[in-house]
Amino acid sequence: MLTIIKSLNNNIILAKSEKNEELIIFGTGIGFKKKHGDLVDESKATKVFKAEKNMQTRTFLEQISPELLAVTEKIVRLGEDKLQKKLNQSILFSLADHLQFATDEKYHTTNKDNPLQWEIPYLYYEEYEVSKIAVQIIQDDLGYTLPKMEAAFIALHFVNAQIDSSTMEETIQITKLIKNIVKIIQRLFEVNIDKTTINYSRFITHLRYFIARQKMKQRESIQMDEALKKTIEERYMKSYACGLMIKEMVEKEFNWEVTYDEIAFLVIHIERIFQENRS
Repeated sequence: MLTIIKSLNNNIILAKSEKNEELIIFGTGIGFKKKHGDLVDESKATKVFKAEKNMQTRTFLEQISPELLAVTEKIVRLGEDKLQKKLNQSILFSLADHLQFATDEKYHTTNKDNPLQWEIPYLYYEEYEVSKIAVQIIQDDLGYTLPKMEAAFIALHFVNAQIDSSTMEETIQITKLIKNIVKIIQRLFEVNIDKTTINYSRFITHLRYFIARQKMKQRESIQMDEALKKTIEERYMKSYACGLMIKEMVEKEFNWEVTYDEIAFLVIHIERIFQENRS
């Protein structure tokens, strides 16, 4: 059972679990005529969000209206449905906090363009497409017309929520690195990569996990048979050379130690991208 701390509206409550965790609970009628100390069956919840450690949930809720919180939860559900991925619970808090600023006119008059915003639609095509729908939801439900660039920033929140224990700063760093890797491929092969294909989406996903493994120093977590690795090196010589260029770049910039097993798996994706985009 959950113990109500505060009913935010008929469909949103702040509650405490049996483990003494503060949770934001969504559910039709879950907060109707409820008061502090009342018990609620968790089975009536349609969505549960737990704040990250050291986050002051009550202070956060004082700054975010229930209407904005409801729209944020609606966008999170949209993201999970369209992307077919379970998103980290922290997205409710980070995205709601961002939207609180984004719906303030002062934010857009003082906030300068981020050059990365032009790359995000191509690096994270699926997340960006969902985010365009999210911008429309905000307009329909809250009456705020956001600039087009906001879809790019919302997309970053979707990306960040797919990476375990990652901060937005780390997600932006990963995005910049992926951008540089894609540039290496395009320059070496002299191709303009189609960012809307399934193979490209799989490649970006592989890069995310590749970078995550390097950051966590999980060098032995991915291995390949030596004979197969040798075949890949000999058969896809240009893609393998591209993989070595990427290895050199990340080792120099981040002081990572990238294994040749990692490179071999990366080469498979690079070759697919090249074959798909060659003229």
